[in-house]
Amino acid sequence: MKFFESDVVQDELKRMQDLYVDINRMGIILTVDQKIQQLIKLLELIDLQQTMFMRVTLSDRPEAKRILAQVREAATLLGMKPEHVNTTFYNQLKEQVEKMIEELEAAK
Repeated sequence: MKFFESDVVQDELKRMQDLYVDINRMGIILTVDQKIQQLIKLLELIDLQQTMFMRVTLSDRPEAKRILAQVREAATLLGMKPEHVNTTFYNQLKEQVEKMIEELEAAK
């Protein structure tokens, strides 16, 4: 079976796409509650991305290796070192988003 033909992977890719669209559709001028909802969706997206990242790092499939290389190459375009894209990176992102949610909830 090819890596991306798995029903689980397909479902997660679809969910990632839906979340990305939802987050962008919400816009940037939001109430505090809307900002919190947007950040909650972002947390879910990051979590799915982290799961997908783990799958490609653990897979020996050529298509998974290509995706991993593309993710790391994209990181260099953002000024990151490719080796810094790992589970710690995703955990740090989630911590930052959780902190933003806490700050918004405290400001209510």
